[in-house]
Amino acid sequence: MARQYTVGPQLAGDIILVDPQNDEINQAVGELNGSLDQNNMPLDSVGRAQLVPPAYTNIVGPPAQKNYVYPSQAYYVAEACNTYYINVEEWTLGWNAFESSAFAANRSGWVLDFVAQEGMLKGEAVVDFTHRQSYFLFYYNSLTTPAAGWIEIVRDQHKGELGVFVNDVLVARTGPLYIALGRFTYTIPYATPVKSGPVHIDVRWLIDYKNEEYVFSSGVIYDIGVNQVFPIGLEHRLLWCRNQYR
Repeated sequence: MARQYTVGPQLAGDIILVDPQNDEINQAVGELNGSLDQNNMPLDSVGRAQLVPPAYTNIVGPPAQKNYVYPSQAYYVAEACNTYYINVEEWTLGWNAFESSAFAANRSGWVLDFVAQEGMLKGEAVVDFTHRQSYFLFYYNSLTTPAAGWIEIVRDQHKGELGVFVNDVLVARTGPLYIALGRFTYTIPYATPVKSGPVHIDVRWLIDYKNEEYVFSSGVIYDIGVNQVFPIGLEHRLLWCRNQYR
């Protein structure tokens, strides 16, 4: 049991004084906040076995990953900085895993694989994400009115979302994001209990794409021009996890 000492003697009249009473409370609050020293920790509670350096492993990949395993916890980090795009023909309904993109070399930074010990998993996913306004361009040749010319519809009402999955279970999500205006960086913190065994963590995305409608007039000949749906662009990304043992 930890040794506890009072800051000063408590006399009968001290109950109406602010400072002595607050000193005692601050000591207890400090312990809850992690302020532990030789006066309130059990004797021999930390030995040489708890002070050994971490076991470091560098997995070249892809996917690349760095592991730091300590006696009481472990850290797993995946990071990459390269630009690639996911074209619209690669999109599917629902959640899309970044690690299953067309190029296997781009899996780094999106996925972590390790063997966990029972306890908690806490971490963050940081994604540098780009998606531009799309547009639909067509030409009409009016037989009456209005005059012939090009018509452009800007498609900017679509929304996106990012999420973190642990063993195929959604544990954190951004909620709907208005992504049609360019490039943003998103941070997704997550925390979940875990049992001992293999763990697979990955980042996924989805898009609720809006096709704006245009009412075609009768008696007008329309020629389709460009139907431009811009791809999703990925830049720098970081995924890390801390396994706190029980």
